[in-house]
Amino acid sequence: MGKISDGFFVKGKDGKEIFVYCWDEVKEPKGVVQIFHGMAEHAGRYKEFAKYLNNEGFIVYADDHRGHGKTAGSIENLGCIGEDGFNKIVEDEAVIKNLIQEKHKGLPIIVFAHSFGSFIAQEYIMRYGNELAGIILCGSAARTGLDVYAGKTIAYMEKILFNDNKKSKLLDFLSFYNYNKKFKESESNFAWLTSDDQEIKKYQEDPLCGTVFTAGFYYYFLKGLTKLYHADRLNRIPKELPIFIIAGEEDPVGNYGTLVKKLYKNYVNLKIEKVDLKLYQDKRHEILNEIGKEEVFYDVVSWIEKNVETNF
Repeated sequence: MGKISDGFFVKGKDGKEIFVYCWDEVKEPKGVVQIFHGMAEHAGRYKEFAKYLNNEGFIVYADDHRGHGKTAGSIENLGCIGEDGFNKIVEDEAVIKNLIQEKHKGLPIIVFAHSFGSFIAQEYIMRYGNELAGIILCGSAARTGLDVYAGKTIAYMEKILFNDNKKSKLLDFLSFYNYNKKFKESESNFAWLTSDDQEIKKYQEDPLCGTVFTAGFYYYFLKGLTKLYHADRLNRIPKELPIFIIAGEEDPVGNYGTLVKKLYKNYVNLKIEKVDLKLYQDKRHEILNEIGKEEVFYDVVSWIEKNVETNF
């Protein structure tokens, strides 16, 4: 592991160097929160949330996924997740989980997963759910529509015609154009993320955010989505795993709550013992960066302390 600033690199199963942040200013830790960040952003954006969790007694680890942040290695490599990148990111999270288990023996691990990271997490709990004490899915949804299959077909064609690392303006347009339609008061293409103009400005000025992603990214991501909701695979999720689903009511990723509720019902129908849902009025996609985010921070910790056996 190579050290760099407030984090370090860890090798994925295939030897890929993955950058991991660690915020561990905690005297008597109750548990560890492992964060899976979203698409076209990076884990460094979670520092404020991580510091809050530290103050509440939780150590925090968060990696930059393949094709993101410091793991990407350069601006040009943003969005390049490599062949079978979706599954490799799932396995990267397992490598980091193993590291946490070795370093913090006996402490419960809770995953907090946002947006793209929440779909990674939906797959992750089918493989490693029995090693978690709880999971929070933020800005998530049950994505099972024809748009997933259509997008996968387009991505495959672009991938074949060009290559995996071709930046796909077409898929970027098809994915995000409609997201902003409801927020006409803003001139920014990223108004769908949050109603906080300062946070939008920070996102736009961050060179590691908002990049057009590659055909390969879309192909492997959408291919991953097509396998998330098979009944035989969903039944691998441990019935005793506590799940908390949170999202903004104004979040287009969850179709303004509709697909968030669908995800909740999926888990309830699986007879998972503890599934909770909270939709936040007037909040958009990035509820951790919204006006009134303190309520979300508080709710996350309260849910963990109520539903997870932490080391008090």
